Amino acid sequence: MTELFFEVYNCYFQVIQSLIGKHGPISEKELNFRIQNDCFEESILYLLPKLTENGWGFFEKQDGLLYPNLSEDFYVPLTDLQKSYLKAILMDEKIRLFLSDEEIENINVLLSDVSPLYTPDDFYYYDRFSDKDDYADSDYRKHFQTIIAAIQNHEYLDIQYESRLHHIICHNCLPCRIEYSIKNDRFRLLFVESPLTRHPKVETLNLNRIKAVTPTGQTVKRLPDINKSLRRSYYREPVRVIIKNQRNALERAMLQFANYEKSTRKLNDDTYECLIYYNKRTETELLIEILSFGPMLKVVGNESFLELLKKRLRHQAELLQNKKSSAVFTFRRE
Repeated sequence: MTELFFEVYNCYFQVIQSLIGKHGPISEKELNFRIQNDCFEESILYLLPKLTENGWGFFEKQDGLLYPNLSEDFYVPLTDLQKSYLKAILMDEKIRLFLSDEEIENINVLLSDVSPLYTPDDFYYYDRFSDKDDYADSDYRKHFQTIIAAIQNHEYLDIQYESRLHHIICHNCLPCRIEYSIKNDRFRLLFVESPLTRHPKVETLNLNRIKAVTPTGQTVKRLPDINKSLRRSYYREPVRVIIKNQRNALERAMLQFANYEKSTRKLNDDTYECLIYYNKRTETELLIEILSFGPMLKVVGNESFLELLKKRLRHQAELLQNKKSSAVFTFRRE
């Protein structure tokens, strides 16, 4: 099954699918660029002759340009494996944030005779908070879809937000990105306030605390580069961790820290060093995520993060000790 997914979803498949779906002519220079940009350095040696000479016959060369040989109604049908994967995706409750009930129902009808590749019950999350977002809530879905549309249209929104102290705060803001936290099973909105400045400060809102979202009709030509703004907010020194690649720890770490900017290098056969860049906003969550790896991951820097780590471990040890003392006291009373 892994090999089938590799063959269907690798970059060769993706770039060829995009090229044969192009109905107008394409120059060899553009074809060269597309292959080199979307594939590997050596891909041009294999793909270019197949596409331009006596290979697959997708293009015909005329007057220095390549014209597609495929008819305009040509399409690539889904494989049984793709259908099975789509059926599995439809079982994820978060899919309702991206599709309407009608769209989901129509797709389910089309896939009625298809078995899902996997089901939600096949996964066990041992280190996730239980108070996740309510993805089925109609207001939550409406807010999510309004924000997505605003990001695509570069449009300002008026947002009413409930703080931790249950105060309503009003934001006139430009939404830039929605992030998903695996640990919290929640979505967050990253935005900048109006008006835009040269170095806008990126703010964060939890979607489950948003009470109302109103489009303003006010747009900008393009969204600011919030990656630059986030980098400016990073602490001077990243967290430096050593990963022992046992029990698939490296792959799990790369997945767990996928939403952080990081740099990883191999030290020896089973040991890797990973530098993780973070700021105050992500510090606590990163701390919890690192602790979840146990002895497979060792923090060796920076000093301030190490102190936070030690403080949290001491606090957990005290809670455990108090719990044991309470249990002993109760036993003696009886």
